[in-house]
Amino acid sequence: MKKHLGEVLDKAKMGKVKKDNDIVAVSVFGSFARNEKYRDIDVCLFLKPGMSRGKMSKKRLAYMAALGGKLDIHIFQQMPLPLKHRILKEGKVIYCSDEGAFYDMAYLTAKEFEDFKHIYKGYLEAVKYA
Repeated sequence: MKKHLGEVLDKAKMGKVKKDNDIVAVSVFGSFARNEKYRDIDVCLFLKPGMSRGKMSKKRLAYMAALGGKLDIHIFQQMPLPLKHRILKEGKVIYCSDEGAFYDMAYLTAKEFEDFKHIYKGYLEAVKYA
C-alpha cells in the first residue's frame, strides 16, 4: 500500500477507538486496501451487536467528525450484504478488541450471503444484459 496501515489511524485516533467499548473491530477496505490509487480511505467500524440503528448512526457521525480528513467511516451493520461480504473478503483488519464477536459477525454474514448469492448473481446477470 502507498501508506502503511498503521498510518491510517495514528496513535491519537487509535486511542479513541481503543477506549470505545462499542467497537469490536476496525477494517480498512476499498482501493486503499487493494493497494490501488485512492482519493479517500474507507474505514469500517464493526460495532457490538444489539445497538440501535440510531445509536450506530450517531457513532458514525461522531467518528467522521473526530477522525475526518481522508477517512470515509462506515458501520458494518449498516452496509448492504454484498458490501459486507466484500469487506470481510478483501478488507484488512487493523484493530480487533473481541475476536469472538468479530468471527461471529463474519460467520453470520458469510452464511447470509451464501443464502442470498443466487439472487445477487441473477441480479448482476440481468443488469449486465439490460
